[in-house]
Amino acid sequence: MSYVLSAETTGHERDFSSHDVARAIRAAQRSAHRILLSLAVIAVIALNAGSCTTTPGDSASVIVDGRSVAYRVLGSGEPVVVMLSGLGDGMDSFEDVAPDIAKVATVIIYDRAGYGGSAAAAGPRDAEAIDGELSGLLAQIGVRGPYVLLGHSVGGLYAEYIAAKHGDQVTGLILEESRPADFSRRCEAAQAGWCTPPTLLTWLMPRGAQDEFGALAATIAQVESVRSASGQRVMILSRSVPDEPTAIDALWAQAQTDLAARYDGSQHLIAAHAGHYVHHDERAWFVASITKFLTR
Repeated sequence: MSYVLSAETTGHERDFSSHDVARAIRAAQRSAHRILLSLAVIAVIALNAGSCTTTPGDSASVIVDGRSVAYRVLGSGEPVVVMLSGLGDGMDSFEDVAPDIAKVATVIIYDRAGYGGSAAAAGPRDAEAIDGELSGLLAQIGVRGPYVLLGHSVGGLYAEYIAAKHGDQVTGLILEESRPADFSRRCEAAQAGWCTPPTLLTWLMPRGAQDEFGALAATIAQVESVRSASGQRVMILSRSVPDEPTAIDALWAQAQTDLAARYDGSQHLIAAHAGHYVHHDERAWFVASITKFLTR
């Protein structure tokens, strides 16, 4: 479960017509539905002791820095696609799409520390730590690059950092609904809504997600401190924009456009009918877009 939370906000007092009242009621209903849906999903996670981080039955594990890291390798040949899930999600988030992508590439999915079959780790869980963990995993399993990194939501921040630090090994970058490094600042400045999950809700996340959320500020600073590697092919996949976007919807859409602009020659595709989980909501489109990116 990665998070982009929305909340309707009013910044100015004004007279309301009947149309305005009706629109406000519809907006409030949408907001209530979103909040209740988020709370319901989080409750399921808490009651099922990590139902979103179940380790696939055919996964394997290796020891990295003295602890177990669970992973799965699908397909064969080049390129090698490494998929990084969002906050709160284990490798099973990609279970429905990884086999199809593996028809044209080797695909690696894994549980970061504190998710699914991977033991929790001591110390900050920032982008630097994620980089070290993934480097250790790849060295252990012996799957050589070149690599294409696919990051969803917060996983996109990690992918950006790793791609910048290992430009000689990473030839491609796919950012699915990736959280731009400057999004929190822009959201807070615009007073657009809930810019990060409330602390209370993070208590119900898996241990790994709590640790990563606690290090989010450090991760953002690390991503902003590195210079993007040149020569990498980049694709941005973004969710649909609602017919009546909230302030945070509009800000997120603009941030996605700005993220694409930071990478020269990047391709920016917007799903027609998808939310934050494009790979779930528009699975066929997601797979087709990535397949084309990998094979063209």
